[in-house]
Amino acid sequence: MPKSHFRLFALLGGGVVLALAIAGFWRVTSLPLDQTWTPAHLALPLSTTADRFEVLVADVPLQKAIADQHLTVATDAGPRVVTQATVRVNNIEQLRAARVTPLLVLSAVAGGAFVLFVIGLFTPRIGAFKQHGLVELHLTS
Repeated sequence: MPKSHFRLFALLGGGVVLALAIAGFWRVTSLPLDQTWTPAHLALPLSTTADRFEVLVADVPLQKAIADQHLTVATDAGPRVVTQATVRVNNIEQLRAARVTPLLVLSAVAGGAFVLFVIGLFTPRIGAFKQHGLVELHLTS
């Protein structure tokens, strides 16, 4: 009968995939989350965020105050009329939510590789049941 290489495949393949999945899991969880604010150059104009919130300045909507040119900013060169306003958003929740899918996939791969590795460890004991016809895993020696 031909010798089966299932045990070698299960131990090496399962072990390598398990190690890679654990390393990927560690890499995803150790990424920093300190960039939590939208970068200034990607800040959203007030007109696109009007359906989500409204900023009031002296009980006047900010967008209306800018349009009517009632809002000024004091600078070193003198007062300047504000012509536009943008919004930066704290997006730490979106960054955390983006990690869920890779972590679930890596967990599933690690679980499957662990099961394959454990089956490789116990293949001789499982193969002992073959003579009784209880298990047929093609574990011929």
